Amino acid sequence: MPKSNLLLNKLDPLRERHYRDLRKKHILRLSITYLAPFLLLLIFLNYEYLELIDESENRHILSIAESQSRILDIYLHERLVNLMNIIDGPFITDQPDNDELDFFLKQLKKDSDSFIDLGFFDSSGIQISYSGPLKFLEKKDYSKEKWFNDLIKSHNRYVITDIYLGLRKAPHFTIAVKRQNNSHLWIFKSSLDPAIIYRSITSFEKSQDVNIAIINNISEYQLVREDIGNLLEISPFNPPYTHSYGISTTIHKNQKLKYSYSWLSNVNWAVIVFPKNYGSSLFQNKKISNLIIASILVIILLILIIIFRSKKVVEIEYENDIVKIQLEQASKLVTIGELAAGIAHEIGNPLNIIANEVGIMQDYANPRFNVNKKISDLNVHFDKIMKAVFRCKEINKKLLTFVRKHDFEIKAHNVNDIIEDFISGFFEHEMLLKNIKILKNYEPNLPDVMIDQNQFRQVIINLLNNAADAIVPPGTITVKTFYDDKNVYISVTDTGLGISKEHIDKIFLPFFTTKPVGKGTGLGLSVSYSIIKNFGGTITVESIPGKGTNFTIILPKIQN
Repeated sequence: MPKSNLLLNKLDPLRERHYRDLRKKHILRLSITYLAPFLLLLIFLNYEYLELIDESENRHILSIAESQSRILDIYLHERLVNLMNIIDGPFITDQPDNDELDFFLKQLKKDSDSFIDLGFFDSSGIQISYSGPLKFLEKKDYSKEKWFNDLIKSHNRYVITDIYLGLRKAPHFTIAVKRQNNSHLWIFKSSLDPAIIYRSITSFEKSQDVNIAIINNISEYQLVREDIGNLLEISPFNPPYTHSYGISTTIHKNQKLKYSYSWLSNVNWAVIVFPKNYGSSLFQNKKISNLIIASILVIILLILIIIFRSKKVVEIEYENDIVKIQLEQASKLVTIGELAAGIAHEIGNPLNIIANEVGIMQDYANPRFNVNKKISDLNVHFDKIMKAVFRCKEINKKLLTFVRKHDFEIKAHNVNDIIEDFISGFFEHEMLLKNIKILKNYEPNLPDVMIDQNQFRQVIINLLNNAADAIVPPGTITVKTFYDDKNVYISVTDTGLGISKEHIDKIFLPFFTTKPVGKGTGLGLSVSYSIIKNFGGTITVESIPGKGTNFTIILPKIQN
C-alpha cells in the first residue's frame, strides 16, 4: 500500500501505532459484525442439522403464540378502556337509567361489535339499569356471582371473566369495572361475544400451518376449533403458569405433541400453538446444502470486503490527519506573520536596553571621559543587560513554542493559565500600542478540561487576532472564563465592526475571509473550530454589525 505508507511516514511513531491498532480494530469489529454469524451458522448447519430444524420450528410456533397473545391483550385492553371511558366520563349521571345505558351501549358498539349488553350496579349487587337483548336481567341480584365478588374484593378497578354460557346458552365473557364516587360505588358490567376472536384466529390460521387454541389457568378450552376439542372441556395442554411463554409437550390423540404457549397479561388465558401436520417438520423442504454453499460464498465475499474496507477506512483516516496537520501548521504560520510587528517591538525594547547599557559602559571605559569606575559599579548595568537578554529569550521561547510542531497530547489543563501566558507575554503590550485595551475576567476556581495546550493556544491566538483586526481604535477586547455543571466557557468579545448576517454562517468554512486581500487566509476560524470539535466542544458566535462580536468556546469540564 504505497500511498498509505507514504502518509504513515509523515506521522510520528505513536500515530503509526495508532493506525495499525485502528485497522486491527476495524477488522475485528467487521468480522464480529458480519463474519462470525455466518461462520456459526455454517458450523451449526453441518453438525446440528436436526437440532436446527427443531429449534427453528420452536421459534416459529412460539413467535405465533406470542404475537397472538399480544393481539388478544390489546383487544381486551381496548374493550376495558372503552368501559373505563364510560364510567369515568363527564356525561354520566349519579343514577344512569336504561335510556342512558342505551346511549352508552351504542357508543361501545361503535368501538367494537363484540359488546352485547351493558348493566349498571350498585354496591349491593342489584342490576339497577340495563341495556341489551335480555331485558329480564334488570333488577336481577348478582351479589352471589363470582365476578361481582372478585371485583368488590379486588384492589384493581376491573375484572375479566373466563368464557361461559350463562343464561344466553351461548359463549361469552364479562368485563366489569368499578368506580368509587364519593360515598357510592358504581359498577358497570358488559357481556362480550368472542366470535370476533374466533374469526381473527381462523383468518390467521389460513396463512399458517398451525392450530391455535386458548385455555384458562385450569386448562379449560376458552376458544377452540371443533376438530381440536370442545369449548369449556378440559384440554390436554397444561403449560406452567410460572413462565409467561415457552415450549412444552403433551399427549394429544395418542401421540406426543410439542406446543408453544404464551400467557396473556389482562386475563388468565394462554394461547396454545402447535403444527397442523405434526410428524413432518415445517422446514423439512429447506435445501440445507444449497444454503451452506451460499453461506460459504457469502463468507468469502465478506472476508474480501472486510479487508478492503478496513484498508480504506485507515487510508481515509491517514489523509484526514495529514490535512489537519497541514492546515493547523499553515494557520500557525499565518498567525506568526500577523504577529510579526508586535514580536519585533517586544524584542526591540530589550535590545535597545542592551545597546544603551553597553554604550554607557563603553563611555566609562573611554579614557577621554576620565571616569573612575570600579567593576562593582558596573553591576547595575550588567543586571539590566541580563534582564533584557532573558526577556528576549522568553519571547523567543514562547514564539518557538507556538510555531514548532508538537506531539498531540490531550491531558488536563486550566485554560486560565494558557490564555494568560499569551496575553501577558506580548499581546497585551502590542494592543496598548494600538490603543486597544485588554479586559480580563477569569473565573478563579475554573475546573480543568481535557485539551492539547498547543492547539488550544493556537485557537486563542486566532480569536484574539481576529478581534484586534475588527477594531477601529480605540476599543476593547474582553476575555472571560466561567463554568456551569457540565461545561467550561471561554468568551472573547470585541468592540469592533461586527459580522454581517450574510457572512456569519460562513465564517467557519475553510478559506472564507472578510479581510482584504493579503490580510487573511480564511484558515484561522476553520482550524480553530476543528480543534475545539476534536476536544469534544464547540464554538458559538454572536455579532451585531457596528457594535462588536462575541466568540464563545464551550468545552466539557472534567467530572469529579
